Amino acid sequence: MMYQQFLDYIETNQLFSKDDRILVGVSGGVDSMAMADLFLKAGFTFAIAHCNFGLREEESENDQEFVQSFASEHDLAFHTKKFDTEKFASENKLSVQMAARRLRYRWFDQLKKRYNYDVIAMGHNKDDLVETFFINISRGTGLKGITGIKPRNRDIVRPLLFATREEILKYSAENDIAYREDSSNRTVKYSRNKIRHHIIPEFQRLNPRFLETMRENTERFQDAYTIYLKAVEEKKAELTFEEGSELYIDIYKLNNLQEKNTYLYEILKPFGFTKEVIHEIVDHLEAEPGKEFFSATHKLVKDRDYLIVATPEEETTSRFYIDEWIQRIEKPISLEFKLIEDKQDYRIPRDPNKAAIDYDKIQFPLMLKKWQQGDYFKPFGFAHYKKLKDFFVDRKYSILDKERTWILASGEKIIWIVGDRLDDRFRVDNHTRRILEITYIR
Repeated sequence: MMYQQFLDYIETNQLFSKDDRILVGVSGGVDSMAMADLFLKAGFTFAIAHCNFGLREEESENDQEFVQSFASEHDLAFHTKKFDTEKFASENKLSVQMAARRLRYRWFDQLKKRYNYDVIAMGHNKDDLVETFFINISRGTGLKGITGIKPRNRDIVRPLLFATREEILKYSAENDIAYREDSSNRTVKYSRNKIRHHIIPEFQRLNPRFLETMRENTERFQDAYTIYLKAVEEKKAELTFEEGSELYIDIYKLNNLQEKNTYLYEILKPFGFTKEVIHEIVDHLEAEPGKEFFSATHKLVKDRDYLIVATPEEETTSRFYIDEWIQRIEKPISLEFKLIEDKQDYRIPRDPNKAAIDYDKIQFPLMLKKWQQGDYFKPFGFAHYKKLKDFFVDRKYSILDKERTWILASGEKIIWIVGDRLDDRFRVDNHTRRILEITYIR
């Protein structure tokens, strides 16, 4: 009966096909050994991968030998690796269980890519699904955390999710399947075991069909989560737009939403912002522009009309000097320099990424720098000087635009706001003999 359920579950959930090459994670416990037996009976093409986490000394070594013997007996490709799990957990500030999980999936993914496996099969069952639900609830979770374990998540498949642990034990007994008992499963040291041995049995006393009921619940939660994500994506399209590598979030539209915390959380979650930081961002939506918030990989700047998400720029030297003989620089930005000594047929470019300046009006070395408060220049075509701060306001520069703008100067005089406006004092005129053409390569 379980064999047919196994095949039906694979087909219904489109987990894999007969033509796929499958990497099967086998610990030696009853779940994974029953799964390996079902794979053999079904005639799938598969290999076995076993993780030795080194947490139970001799017992861990015996598990590895047991699984390796099974693979050899059935002429199956066998992969194994020993991990220093406790050291990894300590270095990465993780629980031992979380460290083992991360090591396992990282290694399985490496095997999949190296040996061209199509999917990775794990032996999670219906009990695991319910245990994971309670673990997530106990730690605090969003909607995604209550959707449980999915039959397929990218290249990870779980073909035993239809069966309870009791049903798997029964199948193993009926088919004389040997397996190893993990002594750590009996201790309540770990959260999962507390839930397994104490919490779930209480629910089963209230409802003998509790595991099946919870499986049905998680399916409904998954449907609800899908609807929720669709609504979030629709609202995200209204609230945001991308410009280059930056994401802009409309503050006015966000402020008009009753559920602004939830929407902002879903928008910013891919950039690593925590719930705590997102609450702080919401608290500062009415604040003056300039406030910055950080995740491990990104920063968010509160501008006048938008929240702007960007990758922080690396700290660089504030000033760079360019000698007369240099024809091109690559850092901090790419600029090309071309001297034109015969201007007779020369046409002044209209491209804002090009600047044509009077070579004899500048002094070397030129200087590339960031703007500072108090900087001023004479915009091309203007009769009067203007502070850069006011120029940026007129041009509707965002805070990030200002941070990323470079200024080319001759001594203390600004020549060019790179990529935007030339200073009128260095323009090409009727008295110009030589031209320096500068190209900004974005």
